[in-house]
Amino acid sequence: MPIVLTMAENESRTLPSRRIFLVIPLAIVATVFCNTAFLTGGRTTNSNLYQSDSPLSFAPTVKNWSSSLSSITTTTTTTTNSRGTNNITTQSSPDKLLRQSTLPDTANINNQTISHTITNNNNLTISHTITNNNNNNNSNNNTLTKEAKFVRYDNVAIVTKIHGPHQWKLVVQSMCLLHFAYNHKVLYDVIVFTAEPIPVEDVESLQKMLAPAKVSIVIDNIGLQEEIAALTPARYDKFMERCNVSSPVNLTWFSNCRGELNGGGAPTRLAYAWQAEFRSVRIWHHPALADYKYMLWLDTDGFCSKPWEKDPVEYFIKNDGIIMFDHFPQGSAPSSLQPLILEGFNASACYLRLNKKSGNLERTLIDRDSDESCRIPNVHGFFHITNLDFYRSPPVKHGLETLLGDCFLCRSPDDQLAVTIPAAIFAPERSWEMRSKGFKLNVFHNHAFDGIDKAQPPGFVRYWEEVGKDNVPSTSGMHTCPITERD
Repeated sequence: MPIVLTMAENESRTLPSRRIFLVIPLAIVATVFCNTAFLTGGRTTNSNLYQSDSPLSFAPTVKNWSSSLSSITTTTTTTTNSRGTNNITTQSSPDKLLRQSTLPDTANINNQTISHTITNNNNLTISHTITNNNNNNNSNNNTLTKEAKFVRYDNVAIVTKIHGPHQWKLVVQSMCLLHFAYNHKVLYDVIVFTAEPIPVEDVESLQKMLAPAKVSIVIDNIGLQEEIAALTPARYDKFMERCNVSSPVNLTWFSNCRGELNGGGAPTRLAYAWQAEFRSVRIWHHPALADYKYMLWLDTDGFCSKPWEKDPVEYFIKNDGIIMFDHFPQGSAPSSLQPLILEGFNASACYLRLNKKSGNLERTLIDRDSDESCRIPNVHGFFHITNLDFYRSPPVKHGLETLLGDCFLCRSPDDQLAVTIPAAIFAPERSWEMRSKGFKLNVFHNHAFDGIDKAQPPGFVRYWEEVGKDNVPSTSGMHTCPITERD
């Protein structure tokens, strides 16, 4: 009998009608009214819970969007023109809560700036700045520009990982570029996992650079020797055999041990195997992420190359995503893992592919009675947004731990398979490619943008110096970031 995994009772997501009232001085009412339309009103979003044909289905927690807004909204409108500046502050009644204000892309307004900021009791703020400096009052080609809205949502974390101080410059470059490309608009918490401690002065410098966003550095292990000592006898014996030692006393994070995939393959540095095990199995249940529901993961060698014009996190949350990835496919899991996948998840996903029209994954579900075997293409792991509740759920936890088995630092499963296979089995319709959903962010990684378009010149330092910085507005804080790491 199919088992349905339900995380919470379904709740209404119907939004009450919300309007914004702007008070504008009479001196410019005629001009604004003739050239600008402020479109307001509520919006209803229906919750379509995905019922998979797989043996296990995942029904996400559904929040009432209106609960995130308080009962009183304060609106401040600032209008500046040749006659001076006016500030007007108003408060709306409880039945007129802010949801959305839409400004036209263009209008004919001369010599004035209009900005308004709306803030409620929960410190949710949306700002618009509209500027036109054309002095020709008779011109019909004046352009009114609008700044895209970015809304901060609860329980979102930006996460990355390094091994230790030798990779710190990557963290600084990557997180600085991300901050000024995106996070300065929403100020999500930043969590950097590391296997080894980072000097206090380096941590404080990064915190100052990314302020006022909260930045936390988290040690992700208890020490290599202590991790080995805590192994079960079965795991300990297999680990000693793979490392070809009788005692672990001389092993370090930079030792090489045989076995990327259950004992096969070339020797792998333990530090690299640790990041794979941590990201594939351990990260979902780490206490540092317990209070978060959504994770934006970016590898430390992933670099934003331009400001983000739209917010993928907002799209992901509004549409109840499971995973939203920048690139697919990147490599594949061998067919030899099929028995473990079937054992752990009670199903597998063959012929996994991306529907370019709808932007989601599609697959052929294989059950345990099938003798079909296939390689499984993977989501590129360098940049994605994930629903942590889904990856923390018991069926996913059981499946990933089954794939890990009695192996320690085997790099099996790696992080790419770990984010791919649960989503492909349980919720492919809610597993999306960013570009297919309208998000071409051009994140630089491994000499390519979004894992798709080759960068020229290929290294990031050269690209930034010769091309990238000239494509970024001079007012962007991205120009203040230290660019020293070439990817």
